[in-house]
Amino acid sequence: MAFEVPHKHDISLDGQEMRNQMIENFEAIEQEDHDDDQALSDEVTDRKKGDDTEKSARQDADDGLEKRIKKLEDNSATHDEVKAARDFMNDKAERVVLGTDLSTVKRAVEMILKNEGVI
Repeated sequence: MAFEVPHKHDISLDGQEMRNQMIENFEAIEQEDHDDDQALSDEVTDRKKGDDTEKSARQDADDGLEKRIKKLEDNSATHDEVKAARDFMNDKAERVVLGTDLSTVKRAVEMILKNEGVI
């Protein structure tokens, strides 16, 4: 909405009346300036409230991410742990293939004996 002064097109040429119209125009301008300042102040206040809400929402999201990261770190293995597990499984597979892994051979023999009804 555009602001217009009260006496834009009807300024009198009479000295006293013109003076009063100009005073009225300036008072209207001052009031409009005051209203704009108040609207700006209200908007700044509203945005600050919004900033607090947004900051809280961002903090909650960050906390959630931190929890997820912690959970992943707690449940993840390091490179050395993965390498050690791989080496163990490779060694176990080699023992199974060669028939030297006693626990696997024992289970296989027990399973065969159960299937044959011996035990």
